[in-house]
Amino acid sequence: MKRASTLLVVVCWLLVSYPAFALTFCLECFDRIDDNEKFCVACKTKLSVDTLETKEKQLIHAVTVSRENYRKSLDELRAYYQTIGNQMRLRKARRELDALNNVPRPIYTDKGLGDVLSGTTFRDIEDANILFKDGMMYRRSLRKENRLIAVNRFNKILQEYPESDKVGDAAFEIGEIYAGSHFRDYESAAKYYILSYQLNPDIKRAALLMAASMHEKMADYERAITIYQQATVYGHDEKSRRRAERSLSALERKIK
Repeated sequence: MKRASTLLVVVCWLLVSYPAFALTFCLECFDRIDDNEKFCVACKTKLSVDTLETKEKQLIHAVTVSRENYRKSLDELRAYYQTIGNQMRLRKARRELDALNNVPRPIYTDKGLGDVLSGTTFRDIEDANILFKDGMMYRRSLRKENRLIAVNRFNKILQEYPESDKVGDAAFEIGEIYAGSHFRDYESAAKYYILSYQLNPDIKRAALLMAASMHEKMADYERAITIYQQATVYGHDEKSRRRAERSLSALERKIK
């Protein structure tokens, strides 16, 4: 009973204090700012407020940035302890990093992206690396049959080495091949672009943006708008999110 009362007090305190926090701290870096501001001066130079026009997008972005910064800082701490040879603290940092990797990272505004993997610990697998390098060699060929060989190489990575750090890129490259002039199979391309994001939501490729563009090419505008909206929030960097915002606005104007 005492614990329940304490929890209730904490929750009430958070509900009362959060609006004040939201009004006085930058949603990007959490430095203190003036009232009625959303971002500090430094962050405004990196992020356009116009791309995050709703409260939900602002808060989701803040959560996304916090997750990324936490992970990066923890990994830097692990690397530091490894460098100085402090084995006891290294083990602690590794345990915390492992625990963080196993924490689900939900997509709060998911509208059809399917099951997105989270907490997967990818590994540098030599056999997968060789397959990826071989696939890229065939991928650059101008002959259609060589591009099909590349698809087979990349698919083999997906099937046999699901823990490889190349799985997201392999799926993305298949999408690129199907989207190209040899095939123009936009439906298959869209599926593989989405798959690349599902397999590795931290992929540094414009997977969601490309998937949306494929649906736009197929005149599946409802699906395209849904994925463009996702890309404005979950794009891997500011440039990608801005591109998604521009593409979304252009499509919405087009179909009005």
